[in-house]
Amino acid sequence: MKLWRISGLASGYSLVELVITIGVIAVVAAVTFPLYLSYTRAQETNGAARTIIVELNQARQYAITRGTSHTVEAQTNPNNRARFCSGTASPCASANVVVMAGGDGSGWHSLENGSRIVQAPTITFSSLGAATASGTLRVQNSSQTGCLDVVVSPSGRIRITAPVSCP
Repeated sequence: MKLWRISGLASGYSLVELVITIGVIAVVAAVTFPLYLSYTRAQETNGAARTIIVELNQARQYAITRGTSHTVEAQTNPNNRARFCSGTASPCASANVVVMAGGDGSGWHSLENGSRIVQAPTITFSSLGAATASGTLRVQNSSQTGCLDVVVSPSGRIRITAPVSCP
């Protein structure tokens, strides 16, 4: 029996095929990496705005269920944190601060991922859930490339909007 050997076939990849594959991977990475960074910055800003919304909603719910006004105060850079207390006093008196899970002993909840609060009016909710003074809190991502506004209307409605320009 004769075994035929085909000498023209080789196993593995040629250098040209490897260079082309690496080139395609490099082009795809160069195109998608900036998009990924943009996405993560947007999510960082959105997360910071939602943290503020949680704090505002908790204060509003406390005001309604307890039948007393509750005030939300926030601190801008470098602290970047918010808390709420019963009553209308600003700053909150230590005896009136509501300490919740996730905060420190003084009731402060900090923003994560280096996000910043750049505009922070004091918001007070009445026992009916309405805001006695409406206001807009602005949060900004750590790279200062994007920001979102958390808007509280006089009725107590809280929503996120995109500002026309970021500082």
